[in-house]
Amino acid sequence: MPVPSAGELVYLLPEIVLVFTAMILLLADAFAGGRVEAQGAVASGAGTGSVPLSSAAGARRDWIGYLAVLGVVVAMILIRRDLTQPGPILGNMVASDGYAAFFKAVFLIATALVALISIDYVAARGIAAGEYFSLLLLATTGALFMAGAANLLTFYLGLELLSLSSYALAGLMRTDPRSQEASLKYFLNGALSSGILLFGISLLYGATGTFDLVELAQQAGQALQGGATAGPLPAPVLALGIAFLLAGLAFKAGAVPFHLWLPDAYQGAPTPITAYLAVASEGAAFAAILRVFYGGLGGAQGSWQLAFVLLAVLTMTVANVAALRQTDVKRLMAYSSIAQAGYILAAVAAATELSRPAVLYYVMAYTFMNVGAFAVITALQVQGEGREVRDFAGLARREPLLAALLVVFLVSLVGLPPTAGFMAKFSVFRSLVAAGNYWLPVVVALNSVISVGYYYNLVRYMYVVSPEKEPVPDTPVAVPAPIWTVLVVCVFFTLVLGLWPEAFVRWAEVSLMAMGGRSF
Repeated sequence: MPVPSAGELVYLLPEIVLVFTAMILLLADAFAGGRVEAQGAVASGAGTGSVPLSSAAGARRDWIGYLAVLGVVVAMILIRRDLTQPGPILGNMVASDGYAAFFKAVFLIATALVALISIDYVAARGIAAGEYFSLLLLATTGALFMAGAANLLTFYLGLELLSLSSYALAGLMRTDPRSQEASLKYFLNGALSSGILLFGISLLYGATGTFDLVELAQQAGQALQGGATAGPLPAPVLALGIAFLLAGLAFKAGAVPFHLWLPDAYQGAPTPITAYLAVASEGAAFAAILRVFYGGLGGAQGSWQLAFVLLAVLTMTVANVAALRQTDVKRLMAYSSIAQAGYILAAVAAATELSRPAVLYYVMAYTFMNVGAFAVITALQVQGEGREVRDFAGLARREPLLAALLVVFLVSLVGLPPTAGFMAKFSVFRSLVAAGNYWLPVVVALNSVISVGYYYNLVRYMYVVSPEKEPVPDTPVAVPAPIWTVLVVCVFFTLVLGLWPEAFVRWAEVSLMAMGGRSF
């Protein structure tokens, strides 16, 4: 990679700000003195007593969380340069364009929201705030590089930064065996998928002689149409490389059958990190899928389109059926996120002009409705509740507004009007019909009907089922102010994206018009 000039560093300011903020957070936490220690219900791992977990924490580090949010906001302001002056930088290693800016904005919004719902959760669980928030920012830095990757090596480096930070985040609750198990399983499966991905990249390089996505598009299309490859390896090796690359990215997106790690990782990770993995990590995978397969391998569409169709059908169907049996809320939401990935994969499989804006819109809509749902779950878990579905019994009587907000988010996840989820699925249907595929929309619709079963079960507990134990129905839920802020933002955009989607769809379309000044 060439040494960046001062002018090129300007385009990397969002990533630079996040890295420096992460370093500042670590140093500030180290020099602040003392250490947050969870006691009582948290230390025992129970977390189900009537005493709020937040009262069990020692010295709080709330200011570290707010400083992390400030760093994210500054980084978000700086990505506007990507919109006004698009172009490849660092010798075509990184693309600074509208497409990258769109995903960077979504990832940074998701990070800010997750950081806000983390503040009280981190204090309650006795998690080291400096480590937690710095790892969160480093993971987001990796996601930003994935969004702007114009080269397979840049994409892989960004992926590894995101993955390694995520492994550590999943295991930060050191006294919770489930968290340690989740981190280990996530790491082992992630290492395997990274190896598969890297092997696929090496095969592509061997067949085409390039890591650059634009050059790859030219070489791959020519080779698979019967022409000679630019590299030393023959065209069949190129097809094998595409298969390995697809498998590695399918793992990162949580697609079936590469999903086995995901429910355990989501269940054991800190709840806000579960939300982060579901939106930012999964969204980064789809940002890479569009950039690599529609861009670098667009000329080889015939070699991968059917694979995405099969992945979409398997992913949404297996996940929705498995979710029906879940009693753990985070495990249920894990299968929900897998199912949502299946719907996005269906749009990818359509491979039409409508597919890419459909994916971008879906990722944006999913960010707000999913983080909103996890914000409600986090609010309960800060109180020592909310691990099982039955813990939501009587919530509508204790905290009617909180229950109503969760209903809005669940309705959006199902895909019913007037929410963002409805417009997101409608965009998927439209892209499939435009491709002449009339049976896959039926599969998507049937799976949406199946999903009503497990989402409704949660609603039923909130509004119909009486709680089996303390706290009694009249006990209110003390929702921290940062979580209320996130809930307001998420419900606002969940409804606005559903009622007035035109501006957001247009933003997605404009973002796709030119990718780094090089037509993808």
